[in-house]
Amino acid sequence: MSHTTGLFKRIPVPNEKCRDIYCIDYKTLRILGFKTVLFDYDFTITGWNQKKITEKTLDLFERLLDMGYQVAIVTNAPYDRVGHVYESTQGRVKVYADMRKPRTAKLSNVLNLMNTTAKESIIVGDLFFTDIMAGNILGLYTVLINPYTYGIDSKVKKMVAFMSRVFYYLFFYTVGWMFRIMDLAVPNEFKKSIRDIDYTMLLEYGYDTVLFDFDNTLMPWHSNEIDAETLQFLRALLNMGFKIMIASNGKDERFSDVRLQLKNMRIEVNGMSMKPLACKLKRKISQAGYSRDKTVLIGDQLFTDVIAGNLCGFYTVKVNPLSSREGFHTKFFRIFEKLVIKSMRRKPNLIRGEQI
Repeated sequence: MSHTTGLFKRIPVPNEKCRDIYCIDYKTLRILGFKTVLFDYDFTITGWNQKKITEKTLDLFERLLDMGYQVAIVTNAPYDRVGHVYESTQGRVKVYADMRKPRTAKLSNVLNLMNTTAKESIIVGDLFFTDIMAGNILGLYTVLINPYTYGIDSKVKKMVAFMSRVFYYLFFYTVGWMFRIMDLAVPNEFKKSIRDIDYTMLLEYGYDTVLFDFDNTLMPWHSNEIDAETLQFLRALLNMGFKIMIASNGKDERFSDVRLQLKNMRIEVNGMSMKPLACKLKRKISQAGYSRDKTVLIGDQLFTDVIAGNLCGFYTVKVNPLSSREGFHTKFFRIFEKLVIKSMRRKPNLIRGEQI
């Protein structure tokens, strides 16, 4: 499961961006097969140039260790400033100092010492040109956090945090936005059709809601009803325990016959879903009482279905279109899909995950 292709290796765009180390979804990442978390020190687990970490951070480390993670600090700071973390955790959290990030030689050696691999490892840091760059080069899963999370008590520290953020946004809104869109268009899985998906595995990992696109996913483009075979397939999923919803960008009135077919199956059909925007999907999932972190979105288009699903926090599956008939704008975006698929960095998925 390589997360980084050649195109992304030296581009400091993180796999995800979070407010702080506490809001990262470690549980889902553990399910997806990650076993090691590497934290930067300054402005990541504590304020800059401090020799103390909070009880809240120690509690987080304990939770991660209890989940089965290996945890380590990988910092460019000297050991005498960060060694207290090793002592505070009775050696359960390893500490590696003077790492010289974004150089990767020492970071690669850390992976060997911890008997782990890049595809199983996450690196969390506040600097996109050191932590994120080094992680991307090695193929780790990279998480950028906000350095403003910590109270900054001096002008020098404020300037360091401010410049870090300025440089990131300058990069993001010039070259980086293109790579961010490419990342948003990456599904967790590629499958030939809806029938090739391992729904039993999805249930085993806690996913209980399936959100289907309609055109060229469930039925050929511009169909106005569902055939008997697909109806039987949907009934089988319901019998397995799934909750099902259909969300299409097609006009709402087009699905009147489909709603009649599904009237007794507890399947809501929504038109004008506005994909790739996520707002309507989030609202519909919330109104139905479903959980976004237990929802799987299945669709045939990267730049509508998959982006919308990723923005919502769903597990996303891209299937091949059922037919070559589709709208002009869709055919236009298929050209870019081919380019993105060739250069995208792969996303973690349940196939390589480990049940916990």
